[in-house]
Amino acid sequence: MPHRHELPAFALALAVLVGGFFADSLFGGKVLSPADVVFAQASFQDVHGAGYEPANRLLIDPVLQFQPWLEFSRSMLRKGRLPLWNSLVGCGAPHLANGQSAVFDPFHLIAYLGRLPDALAWMAAARLWVAGLGMFLLAKGWALGRWGRWFAGLAFPFCGFLIVWLQFPVTSVAVWFPWLLLATDRVFDHPRPRTVGVLALIAGFVVLGGHVQTSAHVLIASGLYALWRWWTDRNESGRRTGQCPLRGWMLGMSLGLALAAIEIIPLGFYLSRSPVWTDRVAERPSVWAIAPPRLLDAACTALPYLFGSQRRGHPNLAKALGVHNLNESAGGFAGLATLIWLAPLALACWRKEPRVRFLAGLTVLGALGAFGLPPLANLLRAVPVLDVIDHRRLTLWLAFGLVLLGGIGLDELHRTPQGLVWSRLAQAWCLLAVILAIAAVGVRFAEPAIRAKAETHYSRAAAETPGADPIAYQARAEHQTSLALRFLPRYTLISAAHLTFLAALVLALRRSWLSVNAARGAMLGLTLLDLFGFGLGLNPAIDPRDQKPESAVIAYLRRVAAPPARILAVGAELPPNIAMRYGLADVRNYDSIELVRNLAWFAPLYEPEPGRPIHTSRRTITWEGVNRARAQLRLANVTAVVGASPPPAGLFERVEQVGAVWVVRLVGSKFTSFEPGHGEICIDALPNLDDRRIVPETFDPGWTAKVDGRAAAVVPYLGTFLSVPLVPGAKVVTLRYSPAEVWVAAVISLTTLVVIALAMADVGSTRLARKIKPKGLDGGASSG
Repeated sequence: MPHRHELPAFALALAVLVGGFFADSLFGGKVLSPADVVFAQASFQDVHGAGYEPANRLLIDPVLQFQPWLEFSRSMLRKGRLPLWNSLVGCGAPHLANGQSAVFDPFHLIAYLGRLPDALAWMAAARLWVAGLGMFLLAKGWALGRWGRWFAGLAFPFCGFLIVWLQFPVTSVAVWFPWLLLATDRVFDHPRPRTVGVLALIAGFVVLGGHVQTSAHVLIASGLYALWRWWTDRNESGRRTGQCPLRGWMLGMSLGLALAAIEIIPLGFYLSRSPVWTDRVAERPSVWAIAPPRLLDAACTALPYLFGSQRRGHPNLAKALGVHNLNESAGGFAGLATLIWLAPLALACWRKEPRVRFLAGLTVLGALGAFGLPPLANLLRAVPVLDVIDHRRLTLWLAFGLVLLGGIGLDELHRTPQGLVWSRLAQAWCLLAVILAIAAVGVRFAEPAIRAKAETHYSRAAAETPGADPIAYQARAEHQTSLALRFLPRYTLISAAHLTFLAALVLALRRSWLSVNAARGAMLGLTLLDLFGFGLGLNPAIDPRDQKPESAVIAYLRRVAAPPARILAVGAELPPNIAMRYGLADVRNYDSIELVRNLAWFAPLYEPEPGRPIHTSRRTITWEGVNRARAQLRLANVTAVVGASPPPAGLFERVEQVGAVWVVRLVGSKFTSFEPGHGEICIDALPNLDDRRIVPETFDPGWTAKVDGRAAAVVPYLGTFLSVPLVPGAKVVTLRYSPAEVWVAAVISLTTLVVIALAMADVGSTRLARKIKPKGLDGGASSG
């Protein structure tokens, strides 16, 4: 294939694979969404019946957070307003500032300009296509052969990390990882304004993606690579190259962070008004504590469904065995062949290819951090800021390193026939295949132990869950047992066959029964088949009617509790933010960051739960808690409370059964004569109390007020809600949420964008190139 045609050919091939991966939702009329998880609740049983099993129970966050937030952002932006405040969650809360709303994520433009929910699939496809193209270009820049760069570019988009987090802002950040390293290389090879500007733009995209923890991991990896490049270039040149390329990199990264100021600064202010940072510091183990490493989690890097999952038809053995959920444990999966054959084969290039050493180090660090292995786990707890980050998602480093090492190993596949080591490895794979086959047969004999373990686990869960039905939990134990007996033998036998095929492939290469290129093609196809087998269906494509089903109780709440009234639910029913999908307001907020004023106000509502954070609205709510917090709920204008079980007799005056749930009707607040305007409220100036106008919306310093067009003070009422002092004769009160930090951040971001645009246009390139050109070099590439 001519060199100039390779990139278009790869881009087309990748588009075909991505299109096939999302065929049902891109072309088949389905919706890429896990929204059918709502049918597991009593509130929606009248739609599909009580026995409906969601396609993937684990993917609840996209339904409760990212999809409703995206719809809200789209609606506000199409009205010409910046989505600063959301009145439908937690008595009102900052929206843009919560970080994960990712208002300025470049991929969200597809939804802003297109149609929802169709845009969900196109956004996901665009993310994977961008990730694969970036990895291909990086592999090409690192001088991988044609097989290696095609392998890296085609495998990375479908690796475990990007697929399990596909509908989370985590993936919107991670897809820029190869692009950031590629831009780092360009700055070191050709330090000029254009390369610095490109680096800044990509660094900005990383942060604007909406997940600060993954952004930190990507930026740290980029920093490690920049230091490695600087050190390697200096040593290989035999003379000092100076600090100039490193300074150019630091300038680009600084500009990237400034570009993302609109994301960073409001988030910082929101964190200062939330208890989440303090809570995470308090929950952090001691630096010197040696926690048990998560070795069972690590096994999922080779066999991701070893412990089942929360997908339909899978047993979920992870929690009973002390393993984290699939998203946390299987993020490093890059194909079994990549892990046990191609990546180790790449290590043979340790001496001749320095980047193998960097990738090996990155992979090891990722594994140590993700699976909690000392001493790295202890070191991360000792570093400020990093001590409150969830490092289980360092599986991104693991997957990234394995994919690139796999590409290098595929180029070096001709080395497999040499020496006895590969013969011994093939024998070990065969032995492991035999063990897995025996285990598959032995599952049937272990049925009593599996059933006993399931019954013990669910009995304990029922005892720890207020209002749980022991009979229902017993049925769950029986269901999990039957799933395990069906799924585990099948999965282990497939894994055994996989290992046997790899061993046969080694034998064929050693005896020259197969050409090297034929073996490379087989390895590439096998790895893609392995990745597709893992990822297909993990992010379900559902019927469009199931994307936002309206059950009997939702229709009822729309009639009796439309905003400014608010609702609440007890137990696990109607989790926070489900109401937001239907334009209803909930006093809870399904977000890791919440305003401390709101949480403190509703403190009597929640039951104490040892081992869980105190300051979050995800805590358990019971009918007794609702009764305790009646005064708080009344002032917050909660008029309806939903539960899957009836409240105790005589506790509430008005109780109605709607479908399969019970609704308690409460008396609303006397401060209800306002329309929630998502940051803009215009009301009459009739005083509610002591010459003040009270609005049951959470107080925040970003609120400003005008009375008849004149500036007025906004002060907290009972430390929680908005109040505006009035003067005699006042007629109209206007409240607006317009925090100064957002506009300061916007000015910084826009100014930086102009600077980056000028840099990418190479304005002043000759002068700047003279300043940052390394002394003693001719300005060419410093490395291949």
